[in-house]
Amino acid sequence: MNDTRLATTDPMAALAALDARIDRGARLTLDPAAERPTSLCSLAESLAPGPLRSPFAIALERVARAQLHAFPGNLFWDMDALAASLVRQARRAAEPVTRLNELAGHVARLQNLFGSDTAIRFRYVHDFVYGYDWAKWVKRDPDERRDVGPFDAAFLAYSERRAGELMELIAENDAKYHQLPDGQARNPFGFSREPDDEVRLFRDLAERDLLPIRAWETDPALDWEPPYLTLREERAEALGLAFG
Repeated sequence: MNDTRLATTDPMAALAALDARIDRGARLTLDPAAERPTSLCSLAESLAPGPLRSPFAIALERVARAQLHAFPGNLFWDMDALAASLVRQARRAAEPVTRLNELAGHVARLQNLFGSDTAIRFRYVHDFVYGYDWAKWVKRDPDERRDVGPFDAAFLAYSERRAGELMELIAENDAKYHQLPDGQARNPFGFSREPDDEVRLFRDLAERDLLPIRAWETDPALDWEPPYLTLREERAEALGLAFG
């Protein structure tokens, strides 16, 4: 039986199958108290008991499957904060299942837009899941955006628009966002993001509590104010990962 059939008849079985598939690659966590990230099945069981569990399992599978496809080299798989946010937003809606499907579809589209299927071709989903993109966005207009969460619909809509802007820059062969040879991942930063270096840097940032979002928590504190991008650059340089 294929995954599509499983997703139709038994959402939790489909989620378990996807968990097993993800486990065949790198599946790391930044949670200091855990050796592995929370499984998709555990997230569905703990975050959506009762009637919402099956719809949530389907939605979570959609998001995780898109992430695995668009970012096959992704390293850290802490999805607790993202998954919990989807459930909270759905429960606040008049039609929770409809809202859950809308949000999951939006996140899945973003994965595809920013990953290996388009000219953007980022290597990891880390900057989205751990809040770098969100914190940078809030800083540009804190009076209007300080109450918008990192996985709220308003930020997801901005991110989709930003993908379009990046693809326009790439089409014009912009100095920062230029066209890449086939198969090459994009790194617009001034430091190495090769897998071993990415693991060193993000673990260092997590140990120093310098990540915008503790994505391994279901209700993490949200603090967009610190200069996270500068702090990451400084730690990359301290670890000898900076270019030049």
